[in-house]
Amino acid sequence: MPRFVRIVLLLAATALAQDGSTGAIRGSVFDSTGGRIHGASVALVNTATSIRYGVITDSEGRFAFDLLPPGEYSARAEVAGMSPQIAPNLRVELGGTSELEFRLAVAGTKEIVTVSGEQPLVETQPSAVSSLIDERAITELPLNGRRYTALLTPGVTQDPRGLTSGSNGDLAFGGIRGYQSSYLVDGGDNNNAFFSQARGRYRAPYQFSNEVVQEFRVSSNTYGAELGRAGGAVVNVVTKSGSNQIHGTNFYFLRDSAFAARNPFMNFKPHDQQQQFGMTLGGPIRRNRVFFFAGFDQHIFHIPAVVRFLNGGSVVTPLATLNSAFPWGL
Repeated sequence: MPRFVRIVLLLAATALAQDGSTGAIRGSVFDSTGGRIHGASVALVNTATSIRYGVITDSEGRFAFDLLPPGEYSARAEVAGMSPQIAPNLRVELGGTSELEFRLAVAGTKEIVTVSGEQPLVETQPSAVSSLIDERAITELPLNGRRYTALLTPGVTQDPRGLTSGSNGDLAFGGIRGYQSSYLVDGGDNNNAFFSQARGRYRAPYQFSNEVVQEFRVSSNTYGAELGRAGGAVVNVVTKSGSNQIHGTNFYFLRDSAFAARNPFMNFKPHDQQQQFGMTLGGPIRRNRVFFFAGFDQHIFHIPAVVRFLNGGSVVTPLATLNSAFPWGL
């Protein structure tokens, strides 16, 4: 093979291993004395989709699984003449690389499979300053306006310079202007090319409901080149996918002025109301092969504009806006 072709293939493989929308598990297989095992078979299975990955350890007993979709996995290591070991609880996080170790014992006359409940996963690339917001945090933490990226990570504030009557503002990281940040969704660029902001610019129509976001990572400093251009932070989002089981969610939120106090600077309380509702549904198209996931989110709000005059009179102008989003994925 020509040297030029070898160099191109090497660079391509390196670029794939640095994909920002996935995670990785790397590790080693040892025997009971600490010696490295060459040629051991290591299998990794996604517990939700049953998709299987397999590798063989190299001459130093090391293995690597790159480009793994975030989620729960189980792993098994085995080699002839030794008892297999199973690690059933592994968590692959977005943009994370973890280290896993197997220690195999010599098999006797009766084969024994060792199942370890909790495998210690050590982050091997801690250089980036980042925070991971998982699905549980997105679901359970209070989010005003259901804006999943809002104020959930340290060092982020709402940039008042982008706050207008038609927008709830940019997010500023470390005091840097909001439009200096970059947004990625499932590894793809999700920036508005004209305004240098996230698509939707934090106003209607927004693009992604909280219900379809699996997790996201906010990297604010010393992040890798694979995350793209940004002077501020990089918000890397991964959306949910279907699995072998049919799952769904639904929600309804109501905000009404009847439940709120009167504005202290007004002598009456105008009526306003917001309703937000939606659902998701995911499952298999073909088990262990192809899956579907769909989500619907609708936001209806009626907010009046109040104009006060110097003589004390006031005028209420009703405003109605309909905001709908239909995120989905396979």
